Amino acid sequence: MPEQLGHYNLLERVGAGGLGTAFRARDTVLGRTVLVKNAAERVGPDPLARKRFLKDARAAATVSHPNVATLFEVGDRPDQLFLVFEFVPGKTLDQLQAGRPLDVRRSVDLGVQLAEALGAAHACGVLHLDVRPANIKVSLGGHAKLLDTGLSAWTTRGRAERTAGSVDDRGAGDREDPYRSPEQRRGEPPDHRSDLFSLGVILFEMLTGRVPADEASGGPPTPPRPTAVPPELDSIVERAMAERVEDRYQSAVSFAAELRSVAAMLDIRSGDREPPSLVTATEARSGRSSRWLIPFLALLALAGATWLWPR
Repeated sequence: MPEQLGHYNLLERVGAGGLGTAFRARDTVLGRTVLVKNAAERVGPDPLARKRFLKDARAAATVSHPNVATLFEVGDRPDQLFLVFEFVPGKTLDQLQAGRPLDVRRSVDLGVQLAEALGAAHACGVLHLDVRPANIKVSLGGHAKLLDTGLSAWTTRGRAERTAGSVDDRGAGDREDPYRSPEQRRGEPPDHRSDLFSLGVILFEMLTGRVPADEASGGPPTPPRPTAVPPELDSIVERAMAERVEDRYQSAVSFAAELRSVAAMLDIRSGDREPPSLVTATEARSGRSSRWLIPFLALLALAGATWLWPR
């Protein structure tokens, strides 16, 4: 393996992902540990391809969110092309699940984080288009990190799609992929709602431990029940995985908001918190009482002093 890319000392090879061989590396300038991907392996020598890649990578670098693995630098050297990402210790979501459902509350929390991450990317005009458990890292602290945001066109899968001979060919390669939206599997132009479909499938899998098998054949999505999933999540998952883009969530923000409301409801049911309306009402009554009590006591004391004062 190479010993250095730019001013990054390569410490160990940690994988051979879609964007090239990945290394845990040391930033010799800032002294931090980073993840470096040797993108030259995927982009190749074509100058036009390199130009397109640099444009996509620089757009991806504008996305800043706690649940997106930050792209720190795009290394563009005459003989080198590499990406420098935030290094996230932990497991990918597929490794964490290992074919088993996650705790419902944890699934909802991860769903909120991922929806908010996608919302931040979409606000920057960046689509992910390859949201899948292998592209999600769960840190040691339990926080989700979306990987390779905005760069799916340059992964092994993305290159295969770009070089396919026709729309039918592009769709054929993905018909068995449950994380791809129906329009992606058909080879049609995707948009931000395609990412939300993929997140719906991931939420389904976190809740049930399986992917919705009938999605691969283009059938209607199967809701998570009758597992131990609360019924309030059924409509959220079904809407996210709707066949028609018009029937899905129209923004990641609204998707995240509905998941947060379910999270609050689950906390109330488990006794972890009181209903916000009751807490607010109690605090409001207490505040109004205290505002009037002090002046009243002061006037009472003054009246008593005046009555008792000898004339």
